[in-house]
Amino acid sequence: MKLIISKKPFSISNNTRIFYRIIQLLLIMHYTGRTNNKTVPLMKAHLLVWALQTKERESILLKSKANKYNTSIGIWNIDKNTNQALTYMYEDELCSIYQKNYALTENGKKLVKKIIDDKTIFVEEKSFLTKIGSSLTEVNITKLQNLWIS
Repeated sequence: MKLIISKKPFSISNNTRIFYRIIQLLLIMHYTGRTNNKTVPLMKAHLLVWALQTKERESILLKSKANKYNTSIGIWNIDKNTNQALTYMYEDELCSIYQKNYALTENGKKLVKKIIDDKTIFVEEKSFLTKIGSSLTEVNITKLQNLWIS
């Protein structure tokens, strides 16, 4: 299977393309997920998709990481496209729900391996998510949320 994302005749932001979002989520789960199942809570998925939308957001999140997530990144949004992509992923058996988190299935792991093995696609996303790694725990997400109101 070869992944091809091509420019369409009319302008549609990549962030609104469902397949693009699915690939982002697969990468998020692979690089930042916990355990062998690569589990990711919903809020973490939304936060990282939000961060991947601009280099400035990525930089803000990395600076907060350097300060053990004690630096505010501002308020991030809950995106319906992320929820829709997770629903498609679940229906297509790319992920499952495990203890209130999303987890990669074997099909999801096979697909994300192909994405990772292709060194020409999603290079910047892979680099950013590698830097975040497993440091963005639920405790750290709660810290960031608590900074909204302080």
